[in-house]
Amino acid sequence: MALTVYLSGHLRSFSNGELEVPLSGDLATVGDALEMLWRIHPALRDRVLNEQGEIRTHVNVFVGSDDVKRRRGLETPLTDKQLHIFNAVSGG
Repeated sequence: MALTVYLSGHLRSFSNGELEVPLSGDLATVGDALEMLWRIHPALRDRVLNEQGEIRTHVNVFVGSDDVKRRRGLETPLTDKQLHIFNAVSGG
């Protein structure tokens, strides 16, 4: 499956300035897509995943409009051709 990973601006310095990264290959899950993304931009890994290999609390990852943390995490199937990675917004 071919898909595009969309990165928020705060990740620009870890992706050589790219905010849209096209991926293709045997990508069945979010984990598959992220592994391929790390091969292209290895510095992103530590910004997206914690030391246990899980998505960081302050980072959101969406397949289309589905929050993967509310699905199956890294095992969430890629059902859309878009993957979005951005910081969580909080405040009050």
